[in-house]
Amino acid sequence: MDVKKGIRKLDISVKSKLLTGSAFWRTAECADIGMEAVTVSDGPHGLRVQDKMPNHLGMGTSHPSTCFPTAAAMACSWDTELGEELGEYLGREAAAMGVSMVLGPGLNLKRSPLCGRNFEYFSEDPYLSGKFAAAYVRGIQKNGTAACIKHFAVNSRERGRMVYDCIVDEQTLRESYLSSFEIAVKEGKPAAVMTAYNKINGVYCNGNERLIGGILRGEWGFDGLVISDWGGTFDKVASVRSGVDLEMPRCDFSATEVEKAVKSGELDERIVDKSIERQQAFSAAAQRVRREPVDWQAHSDFAAKCAENSIVLLKNENSALPLGKSEKIAVIGDFASNARYQGAGSSLVNPTKVTGVLDAVKSSDLNYIGFERGFKRDGGRSVRLSDRAVKLASEADTVILCLGLGEGIELESCDRSNIDLPANQTELLARLSALGKKIIVLLFCGGVVETSWDKNCSALIHCFLSGQSCGTAAVKVLTGEVNPSGRLTESFPRALSEVPCAEIYNKYAYKMDYAEGIYVGYKYYGALGKSVKYPFGYGLSYTQFDCSDFVLTDEGVKVKVKNVGGRDGATAVQMYITAPRPELEHSPAELKGFKKIFLRSGEQREIFIPFDEYSFRVWDGENSRWSEGGIYKVQVGFDSLNMLFCGNIQRGASPAACDSPQSYKEYFDSRISPVQPKVKHKKGDLTATVMTEIYDLRYCKGFVARLFSFIASLYSRSKDEILSNSMTHLPIRFIMLFMHYNEVQVEGFLEACNGKFFRGVKKIIFKK
Repeated sequence: MDVKKGIRKLDISVKSKLLTGSAFWRTAECADIGMEAVTVSDGPHGLRVQDKMPNHLGMGTSHPSTCFPTAAAMACSWDTELGEELGEYLGREAAAMGVSMVLGPGLNLKRSPLCGRNFEYFSEDPYLSGKFAAAYVRGIQKNGTAACIKHFAVNSRERGRMVYDCIVDEQTLRESYLSSFEIAVKEGKPAAVMTAYNKINGVYCNGNERLIGGILRGEWGFDGLVISDWGGTFDKVASVRSGVDLEMPRCDFSATEVEKAVKSGELDERIVDKSIERQQAFSAAAQRVRREPVDWQAHSDFAAKCAENSIVLLKNENSALPLGKSEKIAVIGDFASNARYQGAGSSLVNPTKVTGVLDAVKSSDLNYIGFERGFKRDGGRSVRLSDRAVKLASEADTVILCLGLGEGIELESCDRSNIDLPANQTELLARLSALGKKIIVLLFCGGVVETSWDKNCSALIHCFLSGQSCGTAAVKVLTGEVNPSGRLTESFPRALSEVPCAEIYNKYAYKMDYAEGIYVGYKYYGALGKSVKYPFGYGLSYTQFDCSDFVLTDEGVKVKVKNVGGRDGATAVQMYITAPRPELEHSPAELKGFKKIFLRSGEQREIFIPFDEYSFRVWDGENSRWSEGGIYKVQVGFDSLNMLFCGNIQRGASPAACDSPQSYKEYFDSRISPVQPKVKHKKGDLTATVMTEIYDLRYCKGFVARLFSFIASLYSRSKDEILSNSMTHLPIRFIMLFMHYNEVQVEGFLEACNGKFFRGVKKIIFKK
């Protein structure tokens, strides 16, 4: 079949319908061109194939699948080969469950620890994020299953994610927020890219012709499928024109918008044909996926392996770990019996089984004497629970205390208000510490927390959200069966106020200034000499490693690594490069290479960390291109603040000197954009459009508008964080899409909102 010719023969009304899904998780089909419908599913760290009540926020039921460690945990392994293997497991499960596209991985940059979805993302560093995302994609696609990287681009806050405008300069955009996607596209070659909800410099990502057509498809050569996030198309014609192929889920009225635009000459029909061509190619590839049975136990065991390699040992005072078999062990903490192993929202997985810390301790050789809950998970104080925990601890030699953040704190569509552990947990830790016992804290949460309380424990292990085998992995680390090798992929500041974007991150609902520019995370702390609690790249081991014989070549860095301790173990050697930036007082050192290596006790090996196309480039704003030149500082170490070796290398001609380089304050202040306040309305003076937010309908004339606004206000006060935050800033186009309104019904709904009740309701009911 000549697909291109077949597409050209289709009527434009048929073509228009093919640019939107046929159901919530299904693409469109067209027998005339051999295009079958394809099933897609959420799945950054496990498949969420829903069986009832389909939605994109994880509130429906789903079939069981393996819950692997989240991206935030897996990145701490610093092992992209392991990440690729995890991708293979995901791809096999997807195929077995009839899913042809995994909606993941997510690789947005962790600009602030407050982002509620950080657990789904890899790092505060674009290089590490891109390398891990590429690895996941390669693994997922090995058996033919498609991967879809997301959310493209500059999506770093959940509050107001459908309306806020990211004000970001070109250098910051290119070097920080697009580089991870560029690496993932070029090295992983994903089948699809999902656009973000937000705007960039005034233009929605989903209809951003420069972002999609110019950079993604033009500069990077991507020719795969570009799809919207669910309900994330705000101007269908602009979306198609920019190069987006598929709107999800099904949207009846947007097909009419495309048809009218083509017939009026506003939209070139050849653009529509090209999108359908890419969809047909994806559909054809989906039919060739190998579908084989899954060994669920083997997948659960692999999930444990991933968790073992990702757990980070942050403190081990006086060699408190590993634990001895003769120590009387008390287990305390709600997170021990009721495991926190994943985040919430669209990535929510129904695990095949869960092994928490308490179960794992009971089945181990440890001398377990009892368990107490210790505190209420929701933060409420309970003297009874605390007293019982203290009594049990007094009878033990060692306490394993499981602390963390509850499910309602880290989740999609919501952000954290602080980086503190609940006070009832730290108060319990202080009481237990007063007993003089050895206390081992296991921390279960998706990312950064303030840890001034760690003075009250002998050892601190960050387990992150490490999947359904979290307890098995944690106990193996506690006993020394596994030597911890995880290292942080985001900096742990001493306080939230020390985060570079702290003052501006949540300042406005409708605007996000990226005034800190390229100084995100460790790049800020290192360049300006700021101290942190735990630096990027940090992690302890039960053994010690040493580096020697550093050699800097034109191709990369050679260094010998030796395990000088008494246990076998693994470590991650990291290469940082500081580019010459004459216009800045402080040029940040940036991660540009890393290598994880396992060594037996006493073993030494030479490793090589190569340079690549990303090693030396900086964005030249004046000429709108990447440039390379000058003397670069190359450093090797075990974390971002502790370098072992340093050398300089010349690449090309040096950039021109600058008479007055900018200080960080000048740099920051120059990027703050003028505030564009939201227009204030009075009751009855607002005319509703498809982009009017539901909550603002109270300013419209019609009863229907005020009714919807009232319902939204009830939801906004709901205890359900997802509903509460989602209803605050939600365009009514989103609601009409999920109600499957056609063009006439949309028109009728707007008329009813604008005071023409009977005419509007008639169109809604009769659809004509």
